[in-house]
Amino acid sequence: MAEFLAAMATERDYSHRSTVQKLGVSPEQRVEITGDVGPGLRRDVKDAIGRGLVKSGQLDGAIVLVESEDEAKEAFVRYRPRLRDTGYLWMITRKRGHEKYLNQMALVPFGKRLGLIDNKTCSIDDERSGIRFVVPRALRKQNAA
Repeated sequence: MAEFLAAMATERDYSHRSTVQKLGVSPEQRVEITGDVGPGLRRDVKDAIGRGLVKSGQLDGAIVLVESEDEAKEAFVRYRPRLRDTGYLWMITRKRGHEKYLNQMALVPFGKRLGLIDNKTCSIDDERSGIRFVVPRALRKQNAA
């Protein structure tokens, strides 16, 4: 039992991973980015996917800065219909201490209403962090690979 508790208390070290790796961006994905997501993230995502960012059509992923619950609601409504079953929606928010700080846990109920669950958080940079929303596996269509 003590070993189990010690393992649970150990934090994982992701410092060797780039932000793009932490976000789960892969080559050839169709990704859209909206808002001030930080210096260099757009360029790094484009480098990782090996193509330009998209503005329409189906998405493998969206990375969106939101600075209020209203902006988050709008983003969920805008991106959910375009998101592939295996896709992700990263909501980027300002970190605690910033004047536009937004508690990410306040976003979870909005995602759930549209059939999305939160399953990961990560630091983007010194000012921003992200929370990832995905379609639960049980709700994915059978043909989604």
